[in-house]
Amino acid sequence: MKIKLIYSYNGSNFSGSQSQPHKNSVEDRLKMALFRVGIFEKLTTASRTDKGVHALNQVSTTNCGEFWDLNKLKEQLNRHARPLINIKKIEKVSSEFHPRFSAKKRSYKYILNHSNFSPFLENLCLFYDEIDVEKLNLSLSKFIGKHDFKEFMKTGSDIKDSIREIYKAYAFSYKNLTIIKFQANGFLRSQVRLMVANALKEQISNQKFSLEKPITRIPASPNALYLERIFY
Repeated sequence: MKIKLIYSYNGSNFSGSQSQPHKNSVEDRLKMALFRVGIFEKLTTASRTDKGVHALNQVSTTNCGEFWDLNKLKEQLNRHARPLINIKKIEKVSSEFHPRFSAKKRSYKYILNHSNFSPFLENLCLFYDEIDVEKLNLSLSKFIGKHDFKEFMKTGSDIKDSIREIYKAYAFSYKNLTIIKFQANGFLRSQVRLMVANALKEQISNQKFSLEKPITRIPASPNALYLERIFY
């Protein structure tokens, strides 16, 4: 039967989500856990995350024997996947389900921390000076809608269609944090980090960015970015 695994991970432990020759990726760790319980089928993952990027609800699919009790399988897998990965839920899905192509939309969040620097939190947020959230939201609003984001993707990407539709792009304050959230039908490689970088740079400079002319091509730090949810 085909199963969907929903899981979280701290990206600072990995060199990215996609399987790597040196075996230090999220997929490699998850495959190891699957191998330990006797599952050797292909693993397909919904969204690729770069080195240092975290996930709250990443999704992958694979196939396993019909004899498996899915609650028992989750328990067995977590014995091998933890503490680096936590499998939150396993569901049976149809053979036509694809974790990437069946997705309707995705959401990410980016966390700015305005408190004193802490080495214990450095891998989980971006320490940043206080910011005017109202002005930041004006910058973020430029991204909303259906646009060609070819100037907001990592150089060297082999994507042919760079048009994406951003449904939500906004920031809000919570205690000593500013949380930036995006929701879209899909994202290009490093698109979220490049959007954050341009929105933040616009706040501290006299420059203005447009979708055709960004003011920086350097993505924001990956350690503050979280894949929040994939909608089906």
